[in-house]
Amino acid sequence: MDSLCDLGLSSYEDRAYRGLLAIGSGTAAEISAESEVPKGRIYDALGGLESRGIVRVHTAREPKRYVPVEPDIAVTKLVTARQSELQNRMEQLDANKSTLVEQLADPTRPQEDFWTAAVGAEDSLELLFERIETAEESIVIAADSISAQFDVDREGPALLDQLLGAIDRGVEVKVLLSPRMFSDALGAVDDERAAFTLAQAPFELRTTEDMYGTFHLIDNTEVCLEVPDPLLANHLFGMLNLRDRSFAGRVAEGFRTTWDNATPIGDLSGPK
Repeated sequence: MDSLCDLGLSSYEDRAYRGLLAIGSGTAAEISAESEVPKGRIYDALGGLESRGIVRVHTAREPKRYVPVEPDIAVTKLVTARQSELQNRMEQLDANKSTLVEQLADPTRPQEDFWTAAVGAEDSLELLFERIETAEESIVIAADSISAQFDVDREGPALLDQLLGAIDRGVEVKVLLSPRMFSDALGAVDDERAAFTLAQAPFELRTTEDMYGTFHLIDNTEVCLEVPDPLLANHLFGMLNLRDRSFAGRVAEGFRTTWDNATPIGDLSGPK
């Protein structure tokens, strides 16, 4: 921070205060000469400094004389005032956040089908988490394996946190895994946390051998589909996010059939 302007002073106020510090005390004319603030602006500058409590005015005789408060006191006062101003601004922004979200999510906008994509494991995971955070009704995760690029000990708990956050919002979560995937996922989470998750509602976990590929179905309207690398075995190329109600409907229908025939997991011992 190089200037008192960073704390809310105008450039004339900054110069006037510094000029006053240089001479110790002075009249408006003397401060104007020292600080090179134009005479037509010096009274406004001194008035601003006085209102902030960083100069004092002696009026026992004419012309008025001005005295600066000590720099540490002046800076402390300016910082405190700036903090209060910024806090009020943050509260206003937070209060208006929901209104802006409603405006941006205007339901009158056309609901066109479209898709987007992320390339690489890190961006794919970021895209998935973003879409999970938007879920309002339901999340389906179906996975038969995990890419070699993912660190299951790190990404597993992070994904679990996302799902628990969704459950707290009242989102229904269903997870369908291959037995091998279930074993890998269970190994990445401690027993207490796994038991806690299984006890949550609305959350269900099932396993099945009748699976191929990995996808995530959000609110039965969009699908996050993992795309394997065609040149590297067990590697992820990227992730497609398809917001296509027709395609999502097909995925949901196929998932229901597999889900109905899958084995429920009610404890940590795995499939019976």
